[in-house]
Amino acid sequence: MKAVFISFLLILSFNLCNSQVNNSVIFTIKGGAPDNTLKRKIEINTSKFLSKLNEEYKKGSSELSFDEKIITENGKQSVSDLWKNEHFYSVESKISEFLLQNNDSFQIRNIPIAFKIDDKQKIDGVLHFLPDGKIDEFRFGLEANQYREILYGTSDAIDQTRREIISYFLENLRTAYVEKNISYIEKLYSDKALIIVGKVLKTVDIPNDSYQKTFTSDQIEYQVLTKSEYISRLQQVFSNISYLRLDFKKIQVMKHRKYRNFYGIRLQQSWESSGYKDEGLLFLLVQFKDNEDPLIWVRTWQDVNDTPKGNEFDLHNFTITDGQKIN
Repeated sequence: MKAVFISFLLILSFNLCNSQVNNSVIFTIKGGAPDNTLKRKIEINTSKFLSKLNEEYKKGSSELSFDEKIITENGKQSVSDLWKNEHFYSVESKISEFLLQNNDSFQIRNIPIAFKIDDKQKIDGVLHFLPDGKIDEFRFGLEANQYREILYGTSDAIDQTRREIISYFLENLRTAYVEKNISYIEKLYSDKALIIVGKVLKTVDIPNDSYQKTFTSDQIEYQVLTKSEYISRLQQVFSNISYLRLDFKKIQVMKHRKYRNFYGIRLQQSWESSGYKDEGLLFLLVQFKDNEDPLIWVRTWQDVNDTPKGNEFDLHNFTITDGQKIN
């Protein structure tokens, strides 16, 4: 009898929680649409997509099913890959945002998404649309203020096109880790990539053919990994966790003074997975290549709490040799 009563309470609790998820979501465009026909199509498709997402969340569905009239196969795959990591839903019943245009494609940002009913922190979903208004991609985006800072930051040395690529790159990088998409992550790293993890212990010299490290703290020990070692460890991590939530904040972008195609990206990374979480200072040295994703040459991670102020990795800690430069 006691076991039956407990089961009843669990079912009741589940139903009460799910009742807080909106049955339908209505989306409207504030502005930015080139014509009313496209505006209406995107509003309808977005409303149907988010409502269906909530419906599947309430059902506890292991797989998603969408009307092919509103979303492409690529769009279905992008949201399904994220769904496999952890289920999520659209928080608001009414959403109104601007439509952004990039060449002949369109984008809606800042869609509030949550993983659980009691989650205090929401993430921003991003939808991409084809010229006909069909959804072609869904991903987790940067917070609105971080996105604006990258696009409209104070540095005049970074042109607008590069700013847009960097924001897109960071969102793709974050999404790939959340999806545990090891093959895509592997493509983003140079075969000669330098991976450094720092701990506050002692100093260790780092020999490397491509870069000369000038970091001089006497309190820090560095573990240096090759690309293959890092990918192997990452695969093992992914296989041992049921879900991963990743967040990027306090993003700073720096352009290399000598090599115009190299940029430093420094940010604070929040990692939360089943059984483990941390806050780290992440630095990436990336190279832009024509018609390709930016390539990561250096990735460093330092614990937020253990890293002395002023000892964070930065662009000036690495010297790029002329032999490694690619125009």
